[in-house]
Amino acid sequence: MSTDPNDRDTAAANAQSGVHCPLKAPNALLADFIQYYAQSAANSGSHVDVEALRTIASAFLRSHPLHALGFSVCRRLLNEAEGRTLPPFDRILVEPLRPLLPRFGGTPGTAAPTNHPMLSRRVIPGVISATVAMLGQERTEQFRRRAEELAASHLSPTTGQIEWPQVFADRENHLLLVDVSMGVIAHFEDFPHRLSWLMAVIDSNLPPATSPIEREWNFTERHAIALLLALSKPLRRAQASYDVDGLANRHGLEAVDTAARFFRALDAAAFEARVT
Repeated sequence: MSTDPNDRDTAAANAQSGVHCPLKAPNALLADFIQYYAQSAANSGSHVDVEALRTIASAFLRSHPLHALGFSVCRRLLNEAEGRTLPPFDRILVEPLRPLLPRFGGTPGTAAPTNHPMLSRRVIPGVISATVAMLGQERTEQFRRRAEELAASHLSPTTGQIEWPQVFADRENHLLLVDVSMGVIAHFEDFPHRLSWLMAVIDSNLPPATSPIEREWNFTERHAIALLLALSKPLRRAQASYDVDGLANRHGLEAVDTAARFFRALDAAAFEARVT
């Protein structure tokens, strides 16, 4: 817990303006426990005053140090919980998935309007594992070094932290994603087979669900197709570009043909699965 007076002042100002710590895990845990306790009591023929328990739980939370946690500290913990402290390459790799991922405390399908099936953040380890498997260790390490150099070029002069919006807007970030995508789609000549493989890798790397709604969420073929559509957007833009960074100029005409076959197969699968 922070003892920085500035942090406490920030927390007070945020509280007055209606900004609160978004770390709701303790609240959710207590709410789930109360429901579980009440159901267990009912199953044994006993009665529990749920409202009274909720009142006690609220009082407990107000007395807990977390309630007074400074907003900046809370945000740092939130960033860690959301996987925002991923290594630079992993963070850059999954950034195109952000529109499909729920905000912290949310659930799949509720974060933002989208035509895609929503993903869970639990897919991130599997996406990274599958990418590394397709690229191979040597190329992965090359990409990791490029990502680290890119991130290091965008450090805040005041905080020393990586300024991610600048990283994502950097031309080198786009080129890195295009180069990674070319290494990945080379494995998708047999699209149905590779899609099934991708689903199996992600499924096998899903961390345990931490909420009842997450336990009801399953990674399906529609999710896998939506994931590929999102991850391949930088490559699709490069495919349609004829400037110096266009796919033909960067990787040659054979790469253009490979990308065209990949997108034909992906778009056909998306059409059949009604993923737009």
